[in-house]
Amino acid sequence: MNTLIMASVKLRPAQPADAAGIADTHYRALDRYHEFYGAFFVLAPRDILEKSTPVALEKPENIMLVAVDEESNDVVGIVKYTIEAEKMASTATVEDPASVPAGPPLTAVKEHLKDLWTEFGKRRDEMDECYEKVADGKQHIYIHTLMINPDYQRRGIGGKLLAAVLKRSDEEGIPTFLASTAESIGLYSRMGFESLGAWPIDNEYWAGRIAGLEKELGIAGHEGLQELFKGVGEVEDVMVRWPKKQ
Repeated sequence: MNTLIMASVKLRPAQPADAAGIADTHYRALDRYHEFYGAFFVLAPRDILEKSTPVALEKPENIMLVAVDEESNDVVGIVKYTIEAEKMASTATVEDPASVPAGPPLTAVKEHLKDLWTEFGKRRDEMDECYEKVADGKQHIYIHTLMINPDYQRRGIGGKLLAAVLKRSDEEGIPTFLASTAESIGLYSRMGFESLGAWPIDNEYWAGRIAGLEKELGIAGHEGLQELFKGVGEVEDVMVRWPKKQ
């Protein structure tokens, strides 16, 4: 059965016309957490993805592959990665102001939640520090996104997309890094990744912090957020997969 499904799915480089399908796949894959993360941002998660995806597709440093259902021609899976060059102190440059998008970032945080978001983000800072220490400034691949449409999950599509990236890793002899969720760590482990450290997220606790702060400020809208995420937690692992010798 799965063989037949895989035969109807093909991989190819992403194209500008895929933007809507990529955004929808990304949105649907993270559906469980939209109300939690969306509480922090000015824009709704769907709006963020619909606006940011075309921008990501235009950036030459982003390498993006899509899995497409050959019957419907729908995008059902995506992987986005970059090849990070070896860091050389002498090549540091000042960013051209003209290259910086005008206006607030798409992931702008609500003003009254900025301090809380900074506190929440300390976990990400620790994860980045862990990854950067092991990368040691050398050339490597970093996988930023691997998402599969929920209707197509557990059918080998994620493994197929990942294998395409790891083939390049092996050909170029460079390691691959990523941050894995608990749901995906089994796949990554089977594909040769090893964990460098795990960082838990207590969504219920942070939802309570959001609701409590907004109650103090007289801001309505997230009174039931803590109850909605009661018992919900995430775990993210920083992972590396070393290249296989050719």
